[in-house]
Amino acid sequence: MLKYKIYLISIVGMCLLAGCGNNNGNSNIEQNDSGIQDSTIFAEYSGYWSYEGKTHEQILAEGGIELSCTITEDNQFLGTLYSQQEITQRFASIEDISGKIEQEELYFDYADDEWGNSGTLHIKFLSDSISVDVLNWKKADNGSDYGISGSYELIRQKEDISENDIADNSSYNSSWTEEEIIKAINERSQYYRASAYYSEIIDYWENVREVRDISNVLEPLFETDKKYYTKEEFESEPMLVIHLAKNEIYARHGYIFTNEDLYNYFMGCIWYSPTCDAADFDDSIFNEYEKANLEILADLDTY
Repeated sequence: MLKYKIYLISIVGMCLLAGCGNNNGNSNIEQNDSGIQDSTIFAEYSGYWSYEGKTHEQILAEGGIELSCTITEDNQFLGTLYSQQEITQRFASIEDISGKIEQEELYFDYADDEWGNSGTLHIKFLSDSISVDVLNWKKADNGSDYGISGSYELIRQKEDISENDIADNSSYNSSWTEEEIIKAINERSQYYRASAYYSEIIDYWENVREVRDISNVLEPLFETDKKYYTKEEFESEPMLVIHLAKNEIYARHGYIFTNEDLYNYFMGCIWYSPTCDAADFDDSIFNEYEKANLEILADLDTY
């Protein structure tokens, strides 16, 4: 009987050892197809991710896409996806992306990317990157071709994001180098995007004037300081354009706008140099062209 007990114990022991052998000596943490372990702490993915690891400043200068996110210990995600083109400075963004990460991925439906387009973000967390796929993308009716669509693989930004420097108050002149122009545009882009007029005026430049370069921030909409315009020349223009054209006459002379949207819009234009407080401004500085055009525009402006 004793021999039988010893034999039985030996068999059980071998079975247990065989079971352990299936783990090849590793821990019992399993891995999925993406190479991420089930114990992954997704809070460690909090931060800034971009295509090719570009910094925010590089994206402003060269164009690119960036995902910024904060993830809690219970895998709750909150973030923003931001995209910008290099030449036109057009940007698109999907804000307040939220949800819980499950099985290393997150789905988020959005209704607007700043251009009226909609779709579903599929965000997947890989071992050393984050992939973002836009599913079910739908272009806005009569909208721009620009927006956020396609697929991206993002890696951690190479440097920490830093705040933009305060924009230089000096205005553009023809002697500036290309490097100086791009630098000024980048410094002031934060203002241009902050204006409530941004999307509408970009759409006007691109689809009405068919201009898709930096002219929108390099020069005023009209030459109201050099030529006489007629009422008929302005009547076909959108009301916002008339409103901005009227205020351009003041902006050329450094008028500092108290209206936040006007201030941000003109600060985004590198030809503008804010030098005179509204309370100290004297409109006798206007030349004859400006006086005549201001009279027409003031009469038409109902914005």
